[in-house]
Amino acid sequence: MKVLFLNPPFSDYAGLKGHGGTALPLNLAYIAAYLREQKPHVEVAILDCEGLGLSYEQIEDKVRDVGPDIVAITLPTPAYAQVLEVCARLKKISSDIMIVVGGPHPSALPEQTLKEPDIDIGVIGEGEVTFCCLIDALENKTDLADLRGIVYKDGQGKIHLTPRAPLIKDLDSLPFPARDLLPLDIYLAPPTKRMSDKKSGNMITSRGCPYRCTYCMASVMWERKVRFRSVKNVVDEIEHCLKEFGLGEFNFHDELFTQNRQRTLDICREIRRRKLDIAWVCMIRVDYIAEDVLLEMKAAGCRKIMFGFESGSQMILDKMKKKVALERAEEAVAAVKKVGIKTAGNFMFGNIGETEETIRQSIDLAKKLNTDTCAFFISSPYPGTEFYEIAKEKGYLRSDLQWKDFCLVSNNLPPLNLPGLPAERLLELQKQAYREYYLRFAYLKEKLLGIRSMVEIKNLINGALLLFRIEKGG
Repeated sequence: MKVLFLNPPFSDYAGLKGHGGTALPLNLAYIAAYLREQKPHVEVAILDCEGLGLSYEQIEDKVRDVGPDIVAITLPTPAYAQVLEVCARLKKISSDIMIVVGGPHPSALPEQTLKEPDIDIGVIGEGEVTFCCLIDALENKTDLADLRGIVYKDGQGKIHLTPRAPLIKDLDSLPFPARDLLPLDIYLAPPTKRMSDKKSGNMITSRGCPYRCTYCMASVMWERKVRFRSVKNVVDEIEHCLKEFGLGEFNFHDELFTQNRQRTLDICREIRRRKLDIAWVCMIRVDYIAEDVLLEMKAAGCRKIMFGFESGSQMILDKMKKKVALERAEEAVAAVKKVGIKTAGNFMFGNIGETEETIRQSIDLAKKLNTDTCAFFISSPYPGTEFYEIAKEKGYLRSDLQWKDFCLVSNNLPPLNLPGLPAERLLELQKQAYREYYLRFAYLKEKLLGIRSMVEIKNLINGALLLFRIEKGG
């Protein structure tokens, strides 16, 4: 049996190319590695159409070269139309190709997804064990109804949804992602996260988040649970990436890197004990800050910390169920700056209850915090989230809405028309926020005088080009 994992193209077809770096599809690399380990007789390949910038015609050529029996495609909501196009072309190559989709969208809307004629099976939630069990069932021709965590069509085309599969208890039991199946040289961190001249990569040290913010997909994929990899397992992967692939810079995708204080300290100390020369970026909450931990993080190579501030309005934060006090933002940024780690902030415009006044509060807070970089996203109510259900119930979703409009970084109209804040106005306010933040004389002076390396010069140039594209809408 031949299995091809496929990361669909999206940027070129949504007019988004050039809005940042290119990240290795960790989800597919994990599932491919697990399948290869459990079933060594199965031929496994990964095709990153997005990373390689492939056209539909080029995808067809690549698939013909591989000749897969099964194509497994990751399906994020914004790429829905592109995935359907790929599926249609795959079925034209051979109607015998079985198409399996997984990821956020089918996990949130399984039965609706399976109504698409060219999709055969959907994997719900965490994919490694479920997909491997699916391959086993297909090889042995056993009843799919006995599997947990899938949605499928029977011989008469009727859709069946099975109960969710349990989450993997021991993340250390998973092999490292199959990076050897991917063209690592094409992956590059965006200018907001690029911190060195080292070859960059990405990884996770945990899965899940204990919070239930209304807009977040974490609970859809991982439920409201957090599972940690062991310190040894995490640092072993870092060392493996260094020695085998030459990766020296990492973007940790954990929802909340510093949630377990002692574990964070132990990871940093183990990196130092092994004398691993790396640079890394992570995401944390403003209420998970301690100076001694920050000092250890810096000593272990942490160059930048990213915060999801989301809003400058406590009312909006409360509606999001963010469960954080607004004043903690300033304290957190000051603490990180004090130890000499760079900072980044994210804000979202267009949440439930948003007004021009609350957006003004967000812009003002962003400028006051003065993080090294700052991003202003348009809020996206992804299916499966509480945000989506509220927006749908209140009739805020645009009547002409398309799934591609759910992309956080896009030139398309935002998904919502809020009372007093139509989608067109949100885009205007987003551009205004970027102008106000990045075109401040004090900010520009600080950046120019703070240049210490060629990487910083390149980041400034690429950042300026990115700002120009956002301003021009393309």
